[in-house]
Amino acid sequence: MHNNSARAYRPDVDGLRSIAIISVVLFHAGLRPFSGGFVGVDIFFVISGYLITGHIYSDVLKSEFSFAKFYVRRARRILPALFFVLSASFLIGFLLLSPGEFKKFSLSAVAAMFGISNIYYWFSSDYFSPAADQMPMLMTWSLGVEEQFYMVFPWIILFLNRFFKRGILPAIVTLVVLSFIFSVVALKIDPAFTFYLLPSRAWELGIGGSLAVMEIKGVRFDQGRKAVVNGIAFIGAILIAAPIFIYNDSTPFPGASALLPVLGSALIIASPGSFVALALGSRPLVFIGLVSYSWYLWHWPLLSFASVSSVWPLQQSAALIIVSISFILAVLTYYLVEKPFRRPGISNGRTLWRYATALVIFTLPFALAVVMAGVPQRFGPQVAMIEKVISTRESCLVSYGAASPANGAGCQPGGDAGPAIALIGDSHAAALAPGLRAVAQERGYQLYVFTKSSCPPLTGATRYMPNHPAHAAECAAYNARVMDLLRGNGAIKKVILAGYWSAPMREAETGSRYIHPGANGAAQPEEANGPTLESALASQISQLREMNKDVVLLQDVPLFNFNPVRFGLQRAIPLRSTFGTWLDGDRDLTPHDAPMKAVVNFNDPVRDIVTRVAEKSPPGVTLVDPFGALCPQARCRFSTADGAPLFTDNQHLSTVGSALTARAVLSADNENKMRTTSFETQPVVTGAAESNHAPVR
Repeated sequence: MHNNSARAYRPDVDGLRSIAIISVVLFHAGLRPFSGGFVGVDIFFVISGYLITGHIYSDVLKSEFSFAKFYVRRARRILPALFFVLSASFLIGFLLLSPGEFKKFSLSAVAAMFGISNIYYWFSSDYFSPAADQMPMLMTWSLGVEEQFYMVFPWIILFLNRFFKRGILPAIVTLVVLSFIFSVVALKIDPAFTFYLLPSRAWELGIGGSLAVMEIKGVRFDQGRKAVVNGIAFIGAILIAAPIFIYNDSTPFPGASALLPVLGSALIIASPGSFVALALGSRPLVFIGLVSYSWYLWHWPLLSFASVSSVWPLQQSAALIIVSISFILAVLTYYLVEKPFRRPGISNGRTLWRYATALVIFTLPFALAVVMAGVPQRFGPQVAMIEKVISTRESCLVSYGAASPANGAGCQPGGDAGPAIALIGDSHAAALAPGLRAVAQERGYQLYVFTKSSCPPLTGATRYMPNHPAHAAECAAYNARVMDLLRGNGAIKKVILAGYWSAPMREAETGSRYIHPGANGAAQPEEANGPTLESALASQISQLREMNKDVVLLQDVPLFNFNPVRFGLQRAIPLRSTFGTWLDGDRDLTPHDAPMKAVVNFNDPVRDIVTRVAEKSPPGVTLVDPFGALCPQARCRFSTADGAPLFTDNQHLSTVGSALTARAVLSADNENKMRTTSFETQPVVTGAAESNHAPVR
């Protein structure tokens, strides 16, 4: 005998929603105790799977299921509030975002309305993608996962109910297990795919769905002794609370780590008569749960717009004010938008057509903004100039997944055009390439560019990154290939080594490490980073000198604790300036430079390591420090006098910054010192660099 209790209203489930949304919002607001609050999304997945599957399966058993009815219900639940928040975000973005930002925002909004934003964010993410807090529609990735799940899952239930009625629960459980195994395996290969896409997330919704099917079939966990039911619910509460307070950004996720909050949610839902359910069913928690969808929609765009407007990382006090405002907006949206549109009205078919028409209408302004390249006419030429400078990317930089250098005349010129220089390194080196290419050409050199994202120019060490599991081996193979190319090319007389040398130290909390090729990165202690870098860098220089190549060893460029580009845009966009000034306060910035206290690698111990290696190197090595050109008189410059940015973010040189720095790196004085085959610690001469500087337009 079937039990339809899965369709009965459960106040404790709304209370569980409140736990999910509170953990997500406070995590996004930066509250340290909620370092794992992102698992709130996984709680939402379980709840959604439980409730929606309950409706689907109950209707299927009664032969009342209708796709039109089902999707009308989904449309009424999802689209009105989404349209409303997107419309408000469009108006804010129109006044606040630069053309490039507004175009990306509009494109992501279109993806959100069509339920594919998770695919959009997976497909469009690369090394230079904006940080998560710069993407106002990023929260809609989870809606994409859900909508794709519900495009497929009803068909699965209908098929199983017709051909495998008695085996429907084992079949669903089997699919859940397969999806979970896939998630665990895929996380070690492609973490971004695993995070965003349905195949590795379906098991979370499926566990909630399995629970609903079990209840409808009369298999329940809350009909035993009260102590047992309370014990099950208490374990569930612990499984949810532990990840919220223990997990952090470095936790591999989802994979096996998602099992705790998912199982915890399922255990709580399976124990409606427990003391945990009684607590969750309290009126304040139920109320927050009722408005949780609108709160989820509102909180992230507002935080993101604030982050875009702010030059510095968002202060926690400001973040808490913003999420409080978003809660008020969520309450208003729930009563004025969500509830009125949930009321049944005309026939399902006509309702679907009306929502389809509304979808097209709401999409039009966003699509127009994309076609019009973000509507650059909104602002003056300063904004356009900044975006033009920062949009140029070095084509010779290969990204994650590649193990061979880029080909092409701009990367490996070849031929017999005389002596050549090679630039080797990571994205920091690639950022220097445009300027070096122009200066080298002036001096009669060809420039070879061998650069790979997050890959230091070392053969004795590689960089281990938990969020890119295959990267360490790729980087080692890449550098081995580069050394073979250098060894076989007698035209290359000089090799420039450049990189974000301190990256594994600065990102040590995420598990990033310098490791020897083939070593287990997860087992490498943080303390070994410095010695590993020092020995590998010394070995690299020795190998290059054995090939009779002169070496220019570059200290890293300044690394700011704020975003200089956002500062330039903040000054050039009126509303952004007003909003940003309130968020940032006075931080001792001029329009063109910042104090040394804003440069986080000024007194970096890694700089001492690089200097020490250079001092102990054989003849033919020159150490060059870009700080001399970029940081005169105890302040570091981030733009030219006419506002052209020297950086594309807080650490990568722009084409303008590259031109300035390259002239110092390849100054005539440095070239002469190279030819003396003796080591010189050569800080860049500021005056010489500035006199040769010509802004790139």
